[in-house]
Parts: sequence; C-alpha cells; structure tokens
Amino acid sequence: MRRLSALLHREDTTEMRAYDSFESALLDSDSYEDPRVIQVVKEKTRRYKETLASGHRPAIQSRQIVQNLFVLSFVELARPLNVLEIGGACGASYFETKAILPGRIRHWSIVETPRMRAAGESLNDDPRLSFHSDLTSAAKQLEFRDLAVAQGALQYAGNPLEVLRDMFALEPSYVYITRTAVVNVHAPIFTKQDTELSAHGPGILPNAPAGKSSQPMTLESYDALTSAVPANYEIVFEFDESEERLVSIAGRTVKIRDVGFLAEKARHR
Repeated sequence: MRRLSALLHREDTTEMRAYDSFESALLDSDSYEDPRVIQVVKEKTRRYKETLASGHRPAIQSRQIVQNLFVLSFVELARPLNVLEIGGACGASYFETKAILPGRIRHWSIVETPRMRAAGESLNDDPRLSFHSDLTSAAKQLEFRDLAVAQGALQYAGNPLEVLRDMFALEPSYVYITRTAVVNVHAPIFTKQDTELSAHGPGILPNAPAGKSSQPMTLESYDALTSAVPANYEIVFEFDESEERLVSIAGRTVKIRDVGFLAEKARHR
C-alpha cells in the first residue's frame, strides 16, 4: 500500500499535477478515506492474517521485508518491543512481524484515519495490537516507547515535517522512517497520485474492484526531512530504497526517490 513507485514506474504516467496547497490537492482527490480503498485493504489484510495464522510464514522475497526485519532485530534487544506505527492500515505489518519473529512484539499501536482505524478494529482479536486516531492515545498503550515507525505514510500528510516532529516529541528510543518519497527541490510540492484500487493493501485480491483512487501528497526534500530530526537523536542508518525517477510536475522535471532512516535517541545504548 501507498507505494509511489507503483505510480511512477508506469510508462504512461509522466505528468503529475501541482497544487497551491495540500488542501487544494485533497479537494481534488478521493483521499485514504475512500471507502473502496478501505474495503480492499481490509479484505486483503483479513486474508493475509488468516494465512499467517494457519502457520504459513511469508517468504522473504522483498528488500522491504529484509530491511524491516533488520530494524526490528536491531533495536532494544533486551525485551519484546513496543511499537507505534503511523499509517499502519489494518495491521498487516504487525501480523507479518508476529509470524516471522514470534515473541518480538509486546504491543503495536497504530495511528490511522477514522475509517481505516474502524476497519482495523473490526478485524482485530489480538490484545497486543490496538488502533487509534491520534498519537497521544496510541502512545498511552505502550509500556515503553521503544520504536516509532512511519512506512510510506509521511508523504500523504499535509505537513510531513510536523508529523515527524510530533513523532520525535514522544521521545521514543528509535524512530524508523521508510518508503518515503522525496524530491530534489527545496520547496514542498503538493500533488496527488492515482493508483489502481487493486494495488492497495498486502498481496493480491482475487476479483478486486476495477478503477483508481487518488490521494493528495506533500513531497519534501531529504534535507528537509532530516532537518526535523532533533539534536538529541542520531541517524544511525540511512536507506536508499529506490532509484531516482524523472517526473514532470507542472511542466518542470523533478527527481523523486524513496528513502528511509533509523534514528536513535542519544545515550540510549
């Protein structure tokens, strides 16, 4: 879900519209509250959850899974992890981690939009997973604030830097950012992406509905992103997660790539 690369690697997609503000892009988009997207993500996650619960562990076939497992195995080795995830949809990453690394998670709190949160709650029967609409309530569910995660979520916020600062303000031991699209220009770009409905959520959904859904985006530079890292944190790993892509936005050529990093709170180790 939420992969800009799925959009940008299409040969017939070379132009992305620019807007004066995120609000303008939102008004011209379906948003992630699109009930069609919610239903596809919910059904895909239900199928994935049931497959994992049957004892079938997912094959380690993607760079993203390897990277996530590295991070989850690197941080806070002394005890099971408490994780806060921004934009975790219906909990696929938690179910995946639970299957691959049994006993690794103490609690996993997800912050989502109201409709996606409700969809996740309707699937959930695991007391170690909870869904919330704000950071404060999500953090209250955690015994310790070990790891805050944003997977492919920041670029869909009106102000990604503000969201990132809010994550650091909770003072977790680590902050993990991944699948985040950045551009090679200094000023933020407000645009939208159009994605096939079937591309949302984990895996493949037989007889997925046809059509597309659009979501507003705010694209920042990598320097702007890392400027939100406070002085008491150190970026210990940076992740180059894709090759650069050339995209035309409002008549100008822009380079876009997907990045990530793991930041550690000072004197944690």
